[in-house]
Amino acid sequence: MKTRPLTILFTCCALLFSCNGTKIDKFLGSSSPYKDYESSLRNAGMENYAIAKDWLEAGESALRAPSSITLPYQEVTRFDQSKPQAVFLSYEVNEGQEIEIFVDHISQDSSKIFIDVFEKNSESWKNIHFAKEDHSLTYQVSKTSTHAIRVQPELFRGGIVQVRIRYNASLDFPIEGKNHKSIGSFFGVDRDGGARRHEGIDVFAPKGTPVLAVTEGRVSRVGTNRLGGKTVSMSSGSYSYYYAHLDSQLVNVGKKVKPGDTLGLVGNTGNAITTPPHLHFGIYKSGRGAVDPFHFLASAVDFTPPNFADSSNIRKFNKIIVEKANLRQEPSTQSNTIRQLPVNTIIDIQAAVADWYRIKLPNGETGFIYQNLVSNNLTPISKIDLNEDVLIQAVYEDSRPFKANLLNEDASIIGEFDNRKMIQTGSGDMFWIVN
Repeated sequence: MKTRPLTILFTCCALLFSCNGTKIDKFLGSSSPYKDYESSLRNAGMENYAIAKDWLEAGESALRAPSSITLPYQEVTRFDQSKPQAVFLSYEVNEGQEIEIFVDHISQDSSKIFIDVFEKNSESWKNIHFAKEDHSLTYQVSKTSTHAIRVQPELFRGGIVQVRIRYNASLDFPIEGKNHKSIGSFFGVDRDGGARRHEGIDVFAPKGTPVLAVTEGRVSRVGTNRLGGKTVSMSSGSYSYYYAHLDSQLVNVGKKVKPGDTLGLVGNTGNAITTPPHLHFGIYKSGRGAVDPFHFLASAVDFTPPNFADSSNIRKFNKIIVEKANLRQEPSTQSNTIRQLPVNTIIDIQAAVADWYRIKLPNGETGFIYQNLVSNNLTPISKIDLNEDVLIQAVYEDSRPFKANLLNEDASIIGEFDNRKMIQTGSGDMFWIVN
């Protein structure tokens, strides 16, 4: 008896997703879970099946169309269980930041979601981090660059998902009771009438306030100089940390310290004798010199709870309901306008972001649009008379135009994009009219 292809497909799926109740992540390797899963599809003989090909292509094609965001960022999106999909979000990072990524199941909790972080390398993306076990990932940024996150569930899984990305301080703050909002003078500002530039930050605090070790390390220098007055330096890895204008030094060279240990007390020694007491704090990297301490010390504000009711509109067609709507590069009215969309333009909602939607246009272009400018009510604009031989295209992505006889169909135009019109037949089917 011959085995039908559909039977083979589901047999392979059964072997892939369970083996006596053991989930796939139990027997995959400890390298990249995404690559391991990709290998398991091939090893199970599924790479020749359309659904597996679509899953692999979804991951690759996502890298070609990133949506630009600014951290901190959170969105609510939905993955269709029957159609492989991936999200790819790019963002700028700065040396010294700690990046936290959370991908939370909202409507399901049984599926594996792959989280991979990429770095922009010339015109390509290089995978640099990935989540191994749970649906979260934390990493430290070693150089200022452009990163991106790809989120993709395993085959036949999906549902509503919340994605959150934020930055945190990678160092403790150097003054007790203060944080990055207390910084009074920043890195790079002019000093001595422009003769030199500030190689650190200044934080004002009462004289005698404890000055703290920002990380684990060793005291490398305790001394006095004309500019910095009483100073302490500590080293850790490839970085050294410089504390100046101290009223007193409370450590000796060679002492091992851990975060929060007191190194000295705030003062105004050196060239700060005429200024209020403050700490000058600098960071130096071996072979590079001074780097901006701000991103090592700044943390993003906490996320506000999202409105999951917005998820009802995700992965659905909407259309513009105002005369002109600005498609923005990011979810802010201060962001650059990518293009203006006229009334009745069809858009595909990808995710809800506070009062905005992340959308995709029929040509694959992405951006953000304010929620009040769109509606999922695709009421007919006008009737359309179709000839006997009309070229149409299905509304899903990557579909090819084909000729159809819709002569006796009761069809209406419900939206448009550029020179194409979306129609809906009396039976409820939707198509693009190509010509």
